[in-house]
Amino acid sequence: MFTSILAIIIGYLLGTILMAYILGRLIRGIDIREYGSRNPGAMNAFKVLGPPYGIVTLLFDMFKGVLAIFIAQLLNVPITIVLASGFAAVIGHTFPFYLKFMGGRGAATAYGILIYLLIIIIKNYLPMDSAAPFAFFFFFVIACYWVTRSVNVTAFAGFPAFVPLIIWYAGFNPYTIFTVIISIYLISASAITVIKTGGIKSEVEAHGRKVVKIKLIRKTVRLGATLFPLLYLGYTRKLAGGFTAVALLLFIIFEIVRRVRPELFGRRALEIVLKKGEPTRMLSGYTLYLISALFIILVFPKDIGGLSLLFLTLGDSLAELIGLNFLRVKTFPGKTLEGSLGCLSICLLSGFIVMIFYDISILQVLVGSLVATFVESIPKLEDNLFMGPISALSMWLLR
Repeated sequence: MFTSILAIIIGYLLGTILMAYILGRLIRGIDIREYGSRNPGAMNAFKVLGPPYGIVTLLFDMFKGVLAIFIAQLLNVPITIVLASGFAAVIGHTFPFYLKFMGGRGAATAYGILIYLLIIIIKNYLPMDSAAPFAFFFFFVIACYWVTRSVNVTAFAGFPAFVPLIIWYAGFNPYTIFTVIISIYLISASAITVIKTGGIKSEVEAHGRKVVKIKLIRKTVRLGATLFPLLYLGYTRKLAGGFTAVALLLFIIFEIVRRVRPELFGRRALEIVLKKGEPTRMLSGYTLYLISALFIILVFPKDIGGLSLLFLTLGDSLAELIGLNFLRVKTFPGKTLEGSLGCLSICLLSGFIVMIFYDISILQVLVGSLVATFVESIPKLEDNLFMGPISALSMWLLR
């Protein structure tokens, strides 16, 4: 009991050594908590003290949690106490006693522990067949960071997928449990940072991106269409097809009424369903999506059909969101490299999740994702109608 408590205390005390604060006092004679982002961490040290001191701070902050773990191992305490001592270093960084418990976020320390845990898990717990899903996941994370240039936004996008992935392949053990704890902590720390900086919009603008406002409600409705592929993947073709057919019938009625009696719908109501330019079209994007979805459900098997619907639902939406908000490299008229990269990333991410539950090959996922991304990137092509069926056909031909 004594050595266990001692290990936790040592971890906490190591965590309270805030290198950014110490260097600020020694080098500049300032309290770094009063400058920049007011966070005594590595990123603020980069901005306020300069890159050399920022690198020193980053390396020390990442290592001190792992050092706490090594010291706990030398004390020969149980593995849960060993890992808890590492997390105690994160708590020490966040709540140092000598600074009235007002420290940094502890993100660098948490990431250092996370890397250590992943090395142990990869070495001892992960099977060989997990290599491809994790490769897809890390591609998704790298793409997310390359597009947004924001660690916080990347954490929001990556950890919700990472946690179930690590549990599925490595099972429940002390290392995976603490990995989940660290992941939840990092998501929470990122959320707090984003809230303090004024939300996602301000977080993105802080990294040099011009945010374009889009109709959030319309996007929420579109992402709600994820119900269709989930119904097909989780239940029967009859149920998924029937539900999709009913939804399609309702939208066809809506299309007829809005053409015959447009005065029945207010401008705001139409903006929720129709994007710019669609009020003059014969069929809206939602109706074309439902036509495509019903065709896929009736023609293609569950694994391929469900996955291609995920490509269509998530890939197309993410491509538009990223293309509008993170425009840097234009490819085709109205299309961007960032949007295509976002589409490919979410398609691959969806693919490795489906691979867990269905007998679908890596090659099918790769080809289907690339085809879906290519179709989405073609200007003036109705991707709501063609993206899903063409990607499904490409995967079906590889069976």
